[in-house]
Amino acid sequence: MNLPLMSKQYLFICSLVGMIVVVVLPDLHAANANLFVSAENSQFDNYFGGPMVIEVVINDSDISDTDEAKGEPDVTINGKQLRMVQATDGLWYAYFADRHQAQLADQTVVDAGAGGNVNAGHGLDFGTFCDRNSGLAVAGIDLSDTVGFTVAGIVDGGTHGTTTLATCTASATSALGNNVVRESKTPTSLNDGQIGINRTAWPIIQLYDLNPTGNVVIQYSSFAVHF
Repeated sequence: MNLPLMSKQYLFICSLVGMIVVVVLPDLHAANANLFVSAENSQFDNYFGGPMVIEVVINDSDISDTDEAKGEPDVTINGKQLRMVQATDGLWYAYFADRHQAQLADQTVVDAGAGGNVNAGHGLDFGTFCDRNSGLAVAGIDLSDTVGFTVAGIVDGGTHGTTTLATCTASATSALGNNVVRESKTPTSLNDGQIGINRTAWPIIQLYDLNPTGNVVIQYSSFAVHF
């Protein structure tokens, strides 16, 4: 079903700190016509928590062509932009998590590697952390609406675990490790996911400071264009 111009779809999900990590793949028969969120589960009242990585998918026939330029769908989390990447299947994907919980989870990987992160690619490895000002240098896109992000590649200036996020200074190179997003989709060849994403940085997990007892509002405004 196509939405009228600039119509909006909302999904309210609730966050809780300390829950067991459960990653759920998106249900393409969900109640929202074009917006699919992996944490959407009415049986559990749309709760998610801990370092859970949430996958957001936009399935909209108006922007699904992969052989011609399409504008990036306008998706926000509590009013903050969530950058979307088009994959070769025509759908648009993004991943996000709570910054604090992601760092705590990644610290377990650092600890298991005796502080040297030699256990990369195992356990709850989130990859390399960068602050919100590093988007263009590392990923090729603006990520300033986040509080930071992680990439699977090696990045100069990047951090791991609970170390304070820092500004990364170079594009992501060969993969170091990321064990919390598996089987991510391949970005389209046309303008690298339609938004110029650095392919060696993908998948990117966008980080936000979420209220541990509050609601998270994910909104999709169809036909909004960002190039």
